[in-house]
Amino acid sequence: MHHPSPLQDILLQSLLGSLVGVAWAWRDRLMAWQNERRARAVERERPVKRLETRRVVRLTPPRVNGSPTIIIAVLVSEPVMGHRVLRALGGRANLRFASTWAELQQIVARVSPSVIIADPAADERADPARHLARFSHDRGIPVVLYTHLTPRSAGVLLQLGRAGIRHVVFYRYDDAPHRFVDAIDWDRRGPPLRAA
Repeated sequence: MHHPSPLQDILLQSLLGSLVGVAWAWRDRLMAWQNERRARAVERERPVKRLETRRVVRLTPPRVNGSPTIIIAVLVSEPVMGHRVLRALGGRANLRFASTWAELQQIVARVSPSVIIADPAADERADPARHLARFSHDRGIPVVLYTHLTPRSAGVLLQLGRAGIRHVVFYRYDDAPHRFVDAIDWDRRGPPLRAA
């Protein structure tokens, strides 16, 4: 029987160590993928009010110390994002959901929300940067962007930053309920008054 030389022994140990390292990395990746699938499955199973995307949904505003809470207009690109906003703010504010920029414009015209939470990717055909800049700059309504973190969204975010929009919440990265709560000025009851 042939015994390996010391060099061959070192090469075999190195190869075995490399294989174990690769196997361990793949195991970690597989575990992370399984955990993500489980988390998505749990999120889908939770009983959540179904949001209608074809029309504006009105929720009855809860009252705090006898006075109504603030109104928040919401436009998101995915129902799951709407569920997360509802879970974070539903008990604190009167949420008005829209599925297009035209619907959001109607909400702003009818009820003068204190805050707008919007995803620039929700309805890209209608020039989201122009709409959000107009809401923020011309009407003085604070805007919180809630969007996916992608290279495509980076350009829009930079453009909106120049328009004065400073609050961004990234879907699936930092959209815990406290992030939405922290991004909103809760002392504000409506849009600023403009001098005639």
